[in-house]
Amino acid sequence: MAGGCTMKKSFIALNLTILSLILVSFFPIQAQNCGTGNTRSSNYIQRDNDKRCEGIAPIDIAGSFSLISLSIGRIREMTDSLKLEVPSRNNRAPKVIVRSVPKNYQLDPLTLRPQGSRYQFKWSNYVIDREDIALESLRATASISDGKLIYLPVIFNQATTYDIVLFANARSQIKELQILQNNEVIYETSRPNWQPKGEIFFTWDGRTSDGKLAKAGLYELRVKALLEQDDAPPRNAPINITFEHNPQWLK
Repeated sequence: MAGGCTMKKSFIALNLTILSLILVSFFPIQAQNCGTGNTRSSNYIQRDNDKRCEGIAPIDIAGSFSLISLSIGRIREMTDSLKLEVPSRNNRAPKVIVRSVPKNYQLDPLTLRPQGSRYQFKWSNYVIDREDIALESLRATASISDGKLIYLPVIFNQATTYDIVLFANARSQIKELQILQNNEVIYETSRPNWQPKGEIFFTWDGRTSDGKLAKAGLYELRVKALLEQDDAPPRNAPINITFEHNPQWLK
C-alpha cells in the first residue's frame, strides 16, 4: 500500500513537472527574466505589455573579454519611438541585447516583429531620455542558433561600416583582429598599444585588405588579445565568433 502511494505521488510530481515545462514554453521569456513594477521608474522591469524588459540594472558582461556590439549605424536623434532592425536568416527570430555600459542600461529580452527581409523592434525613448543616456553609447548584438551560434548585425541606421565593439575588464592589448572566410584571412588589424579598461572600437567596411568587396556569406571574427593581471604576467584572451555579412546592408 505504501509503495502504491509513493508511486502515485511520483506520477503526480512527474505530471506537474511536465505541465510546468509546457507552461514555461508558452509564456514569454520576458516573464522569466525580469519582474513587473512602476513603468514610470527607470528600473529594469517588464514594459509595453511584456514585449520587452528594459531599464537600469548592474550589467553582467559574460567573461572578462567579449564582443558587446556588432552593429551598423547610430540612432541619430531622440525621437519618441526608437527603432532597430536585424536581417532575417532562415526565418529565425534572433536574440537581441541592447546595452549602454556607462549607464548600466539594458534592453533584453525583447520581442521582434517580421518586416520583409528583416526583423524590427520599436520602443519608447522614456528610460533612455529620463536617464540622459547618449544614443551613441548604445551597443547591440543579435544572434541565432542555427546548428551553431551565428551573429547578425543590429541595424540602427544606414552606414558604410560595421561597428565592432569589444569589452575588457582590464587593460588590454589587441595582438590581432582578423576576419576570415573559409579559414582564409581577408582582413586584419591590431591595437599594439595597451588599451584602457572598457570598450575597444573597431570598424569594418565590408572589404578585403586589398579593397575588394567581400561577398555575402558567413565569416569568422577572430581576436587574439592580452589582458593585464595584477601580480601576474598578461594572459591570453581570445574571441572567436561566426557572423553573417552582406554588402547590401552597408549603404
